[in-house]
Amino acid sequence: MPLYTVTTQTGVLDEQAKAALAGGLTQLHVEFSGVPRNWVHIVFHEYERGNAFTAGERAAVAALTLCIRVGRSDDYKRALLQRLWALLQEATAAPDDQIVIGIQEVPASQAMEMAAIMPDVPLPE
Repeated sequence: MPLYTVTTQTGVLDEQAKAALAGGLTQLHVEFSGVPRNWVHIVFHEYERGNAFTAGERAAVAALTLCIRVGRSDDYKRALLQRLWALLQEATAAPDDQIVIGIQEVPASQAMEMAAIMPDVPLPE
């Protein structure tokens, strides 16, 4: 179910950099959550120069949004955010003030994978 959307200015990530980032995001998510690799989806979006702003000024913003099932702890999400930040910054070379990352959560009952409603996130033992 995890769906990553990576948004950058055109030309920041070439095809090789996208593949490397997708591989890193997939590996991180599999290790962090224990979901199968084929559940991890990554979509790249690009915008033309001059179409992103920070503090009202044009900027080459690098953004990552992750959609996951509800049920992970706040500690889990904080640790995941820190790892995601490092991966995105390494891939884009963007400074801290030009990166934004957010996690969106949906109930498992509102998500499908492989033609089946997603199961709830297992509770920690």
